[in-house]
Amino acid sequence: MLTTSVPGDTVSHMRLSIVAIAALLVASAGCSAPGEESSERPRVMATTTQVGSVAREVGGDAIDLTVLMAPGIEAHDFELAPEHAAAIERADLILMSGAGLEDWLVDTLEGANAAAQVHDLSDGIDLRMADEDEPGHGHDEDEPGEEGSHDDDDDDHGTEEPDPHYWLSAPNAIVMVENARDALLTLGADEAGMTSRADELIGRLETADAEIRSLLGQLPDDRRTVVTDHDALGYFLDEYGLEFGGSVFPSLDVSSEPSARQIEALVDDIRAAGVTAVFTESSVDPALARAVAEEAGARLVDDPIYTDSLGPEGSGADTMDGMLLHNARVIHAGLGGD
Repeated sequence: MLTTSVPGDTVSHMRLSIVAIAALLVASAGCSAPGEESSERPRVMATTTQVGSVAREVGGDAIDLTVLMAPGIEAHDFELAPEHAAAIERADLILMSGAGLEDWLVDTLEGANAAAQVHDLSDGIDLRMADEDEPGHGHDEDEPGEEGSHDDDDDDHGTEEPDPHYWLSAPNAIVMVENARDALLTLGADEAGMTSRADELIGRLETADAEIRSLLGQLPDDRRTVVTDHDALGYFLDEYGLEFGGSVFPSLDVSSEPSARQIEALVDDIRAAGVTAVFTESSVDPALARAVAEEAGARLVDDPIYTDSLGPEGSGADTMDGMLLHNARVIHAGLGGD
C-alpha cells in the first residue's frame, strides 16, 4: 500500500488562505513526475496519526492514503503549508478526528475541495466538556491594573468547549474505527476486506481494554491520581477509574504557558494529594513538567505517554491498541504498581 506522510517540520507558521490554495492548484495543474501514473485506488486523506492508523489498518491496499501529520506533532494548532493543498484537492475521501480538533482545517476544506466526502470520526461519541472546577483548571485573578483582563471569550476553558481527545478510551476508539469503516465502505473498494480488517482491529481494542482494566485495577486507592503535561487524559481517567490531579498546562492544549501563580497552585495540589509522579507526553517539551516535579518533590516519568499523537513506527505505540496499552503500562509503573 502506498502511504504518504507529509513531514511535520515543513509546516509554515502562516495559514493558507483559500486564494493561496487556489493559486497553488492552478500552478500545479497537469504537472506530474516523468513516468508517474495516477493511482486507480481511491485517494484518502487522514488528518492525524490516530485517524491515519485506523484508515491504514481498515483500508489496507485498497486505498491510496495520505496522512497529514507526522508522529509527535501537536494537533491543536497545526497549520497548513502549501504542499498540503495538493493532498486535500486530490482526495476522494477526507477523514477527520473531529470534536473541534481540526478547526484550522474546516474553512480550507470548504473552500478547496467541496467535492470530497468529509467524515468526522467523533460522530456518536459522548464528548466530555471542559470542567473549570477540576484541579489545574483555575484562572488567575486579575493583577492590579489589569481589571477585566480575563474576558469570558478569552478563557481557555469555556463551558461549551469539548475535549477532543476521545480516542484515549478504548470504547471510544472502537466507535472511531466503526466510523472510519463506514466512511471507507462508501468508496466501494474491497468491502469484504475492509469489514474484516475493521473487525480484527476492534477485537484488538477489546482485548487491550480488558488488559488495561485489569492492570490499572491493581492500583490501590491512594495511588490513582495522575498529573500530566496538559489536560488530555480525561477520557482515559474516566474510563479506567483514575483521578485527575492537575496538569502543568491547565488546558486542553499547550498554546499558552501557565502563569507563576498557576504553577504554584499545582505544586501545592501535588504535595497536598501526596502525588509521587508527574507524567510527560510525547508531543510536549518536558522542561516545565520537570521543574514542577522537582519543586513538588515528585518523580518525573520520562517515558512519555501518547496523547495528541501516536508513537513512531516501531515504538509499540504506533497503533491504537498499542498506544493505549503503552499509556496504561507507563501510568501503572509510574504510580508504583507492582
